[in-house]
This record gives sequence, structure tokens and C-alpha cells, in this order.
Amino acid sequence: MALQQAAKAPEHPSRLWIWDKVTFMDEQRRTWLPIILQTENNMQVLMRQETVTVGDPQSPTQLRSCPLPLMWQHYPSDRVYRASDSTLWRVVYHIEFCGTEDILLEKVPNQE
Repeated sequence: MALQQAAKAPEHPSRLWIWDKVTFMDEQRRTWLPIILQTENNMQVLMRQETVTVGDPQSPTQLRSCPLPLMWQHYPSDRVYRASDSTLWRVVYHIEFCGTEDILLEKVPNQE
């Protein structure tokens, strides 16, 4: 009989800080790898939690060419993250399946 595994909805990290150009870290020192999905009108980032070896953190001046914010802070009541550049990112989904945790964030268009 095949075993069925259900996806879990884990707790969102409170903060995600950029560590280097390809790695973010949360408050529990777990590492997250971003995959940027950009279309003409939309930007999404798939954050995949994977344990990777990290070196020294890079400074903001070393990260100028990075298209992502330097930090995201979670606002639980709104299911959004506010980025260090004041943009809002909606949590599309956050699941853990077969030991792999993914968060899909979608940039909220400017509300002017």
C-alpha cells in the first residue's frame, strides 16, 4: 500500500535577512534560497528552505545589484511581508512537503 504524504502549513519565519546574493537567513538561522519569477506585470519569489554552508555575510554595498530587498518582516494578521524598501509581499502559499519548505511571495502592486 502506498503511503500518502500531506503537505503541512508551517509557521512563517518572522524575518528573512539577505546573507549573500543567493542566500537568505531567518531568525532560527535556517537558510533560504530565492528563485525569482518575473513577468511583465508581476514579480514573485519562491523561497526554498535548504541547509547550505554560508560564509561571511555581505554588506548592503556589496548587494547593490541584488533585485531583492535586504530584509522581509512578516505581518501575521495580514499574511504579508513588508520589505526593507517598504514594499509589501503577499504570502501566496507556505508549505512543507517531503521535508522541503517553500514560501511563494508575490509583490503587491503600488497602491497610490
